[in-house]
Parts: sequence; structure tokens; C-alpha cells
Amino acid sequence: MLDIVLEYKSLLENLHQYIEDSKYKKEHIINELGISRATFYNKLKKRSFSIPEMITLSSLLFPEDTKALEIKNALERSRKDSDAGRVLEHESVIAAARKKILESK
Repeated sequence: MLDIVLEYKSLLENLHQYIEDSKYKKEHIINELGISRATFYNKLKKRSFSIPEMITLSSLLFPEDTKALEIKNALERSRKDSDAGRVLEHESVIAAARKKILESK
């Protein structure tokens, strides 16, 4: 647990640099957070972003980590579905996809 807290502390301490190094302009980040410019700079200075704001910031600043987490979660859901018997045969999935494609033409 302590390692998680220390990693979060490090993230907060380096957040300004992560933002500077990101491909996004600060204005885009501010818009994504849905806060005013003054609030953004105040929160950055005081390191007082809320958890939802930190999730948004992390998603913007570390897109590879975000994608990896999404894939991991999808795999876990897939395993649970498989274990619970919620699976489809390959042929039925292909047939449904073909039908959908033909109907859209």
C-alpha cells in the first residue's frame, strides 16, 4: 500500500513536467478537465486535483498505460464470460457479421 501512495506522491510532484512534456497544449487539458484556467493553475500549484481529474489527466498524459489497462480489463471480462458459459460459436459470429454487412449495403 505504501508503494501506491509513494507513486501517487511522485505523480503529483512531477505532474507539471508531465504536462509540459505532453503532446497536448494546456488549453486542451483544461478543456478536457472542464475547469477554468485559473482553477487549473491553482490546482496544479497546490497539487489538489480530485481523483476523477487525476484519472482524466492520467488518460491524457499516459495514453499507452490507459490503453493497456483497457485491454487488461477487457481480457478479464472475457475470461469471466467464458467461465460463465457466455460464449458464441465462431460460425454464428461470422454469420451475424455477414448479415449485418449485407443489410447495411
